[in-house]
Amino acid sequence: MVFLPAQDFQLSSRFYEEIGFTKTIASEKSAQFMLQDVGFWLQDYYVDAWAGNTMLCLYVDDIHAWARHLDGLDLVKRYGGVAKVLSEPHMQEGGIMMQFCDPAGVLWHVREAASA
Repeated sequence: MVFLPAQDFQLSSRFYEEIGFTKTIASEKSAQFMLQDVGFWLQDYYVDAWAGNTMLCLYVDDIHAWARHLDGLDLVKRYGGVAKVLSEPHMQEGGIMMQFCDPAGVLWHVREAASA
């Protein structure tokens, strides 16, 4: 399971819960988040180069539903522009994908599961 950085641990925790992850284990300095069978540990620890170079891929059944879900959250307004959708669903090598970043700058690639 991967570990992710958080520049503001509370803000990042809230972000992941709002986009649909469930906090399954929590302590003062770390928390485990799960979405179906996908999970990671969020740490109250931050290194700019680490956050800026971390990329994860999330496979979903319906990328357009996922995009509508993120758009409906208005991430830019809720998170002051630090968490945002970077690209709407589009064709790329390997299928349809979109991208968003979390409050620490971690980049997520979202792909439709059928495109995997």
